[in-house]
Amino acid sequence: MATVHVTPNLQRHVATETAAAKGSTVKEVLQNYFALYPTLRSYVLEDAGCLRKHMAIFVDGTVIHDRTELSDPVPADGEVYIMQSLSGG
Repeated sequence: MATVHVTPNLQRHVATETAAAKGSTVKEVLQNYFALYPTLRSYVLEDAGCLRKHMAIFVDGTVIHDRTELSDPVPADGEVYIMQSLSGG
């Protein structure tokens, strides 16, 4: 199972913890993780299921490419990081 991490910035809004989630794609992993923390879904995904513009997801340190279908592969022992894109100066 992949391990899903959520940044402290998001944890201020939705209480979550690092947890294991099944799936071979980002979409499958997120679906299983959101089953544990359903309120996080609306922060991360739009209603249509694609990644919100201000969000970023990394799999094993590499940003995902498919922000619409979330079809990027996730290894069985992968590390998935969900974070908010921040800007400013």
